[in-house]
Formats: sequence, structure tokens, C-alpha cells
Amino acid sequence: MVGRRASGRVLDIGASNPDDLPSHAHLCHLALVGAGEVRDSELPLHAEKVDAAPEDLPFPDRSFDVVVCRFALTRAQRPALATREIARVLRRTGQLLFLDTAATTRLDVDALMHLRHGGLITHDVDWSWPRSKPPLVQGVATHPAPQYVREIAWLRGAT
Repeated sequence: MVGRRASGRVLDIGASNPDDLPSHAHLCHLALVGAGEVRDSELPLHAEKVDAAPEDLPFPDRSFDVVVCRFALTRAQRPALATREIARVLRRTGQLLFLDTAATTRLDVDALMHLRHGGLITHDVDWSWPRSKPPLVQGVATHPAPQYVREIAWLRGAT
């Protein structure tokens, strides 16, 4: 999914090796946060490693077309804050491509719940359970369309 959708300005959170990086053919800038074993010499052109946590991203608002997030929400010390930060740096028309663990019981809080609480809408969600332990979930999240926000406000009784 990353190879097909990552273009423009991309933030990649959680890439653990060079094979995880999106193809640089359609990138104008790539920022890596939490880039495990990726060495500077293995980075494509227009790429930078940034020493930051997902809960405190040092980027301006609405600065990325695509955010790729691998296991960052469930590993974050404060997942709700990490989700809000990702939503903040994602452009209104941008896409969050995520891969994370799914809830194994109804009491677990998983990545999907964090995304919803952060104000993002999920699309194309696919679960890999019960084949994997722990179960995994991947998909796309975006900001809600303006008309969706207005309709929800109207349904809630806002004027």
C-alpha cells in the first residue's frame, strides 16, 4: 500500500530497515521518525531522520501529504497524543497509512480506537487475525470531509 500511495511530502514513523522505506520515485521529501536500523547512508535523496517521539512531532501543522505509521500508536507512551500529533501534521486531503496491532478482546484499546478519538476516519481496513499473533490491522485514515463534519454537528444539535 505504501508503494502505491506514498507521494509528495511523506512522514514515515517506525520504519525499522531500508526495505520499509517508500519508493523515492514520487517523493519530494521524506522525514523519518523512529527509524530503527536505517543508516543515513541508506536514505534516499530528500530524506532526513528526525529524533522525535510520535507524541511530539517537530513539524508545522498540515505539512505532510502522507504519513506512514508502523506500530507507533500501540507502542507510544501516550497513544492519544500521538494520534492528535499525526492528525495535526497531516494535510486536510492527506492520508495516514497504518499498520498496528488489533484488539484481542473487547476491553483492549487498539489503533483504530486511537485514530477515531484523534478525529480521523478509517478506510480500507484489513485485519490479519487469527493468522497472526498478536492480530494485526492495516488501513488508511483521513481527516473527515467538511460536509461530514457539518452533518455530524447538525445531528448532534449544533446550530
